[in-house]
This record gives sequence, C-alpha cells and structure tokens, in this order.
Amino acid sequence: MDLFLGYFIWGLILAVPVAWVVWHFRLLRLLPRWRLPRARRAVRLPPQLQPVVIRGRRWREARGERE
Repeated sequence: MDLFLGYFIWGLILAVPVAWVVWHFRLLRLLPRWRLPRARRAVRLPPQLQPVVIRGRRWREARGERE
C-alpha cells in the first residue's frame, strides 16, 4: 500500500504542473482536428425512411409537419 501511495502522490506532483502548462499555453490547440470532440448534429432521414421510429417518435411528429 505504501508503494501505491508513493506512486500516486508522485503522479499528482508531476501531473498537476504538466496539466497547468498545457492549459496555460493552450497546447491542446496543436492537436490534430480528428482528436478533438465533434459537435453532435441532428440526424435527418430521407423521405423514404419517414416511417422509421427514432427514440419512440417519428421524425415528422417530433418536429412538426413542415412541408
């Protein structure tokens, strides 16, 4: 247990300054785009799939008839 706590404490001692440097200098912006989380977009189905039920409601019923 002492070994685990020793490594845990040293991990915190080393990780906190590294995390601060990454945050302070905004180094995450240097990551490639594919590593960043994407914004979620609503799924729009083609008219052929109108009867398909998504999350218990049809798409047209959830959004309202708009044609």
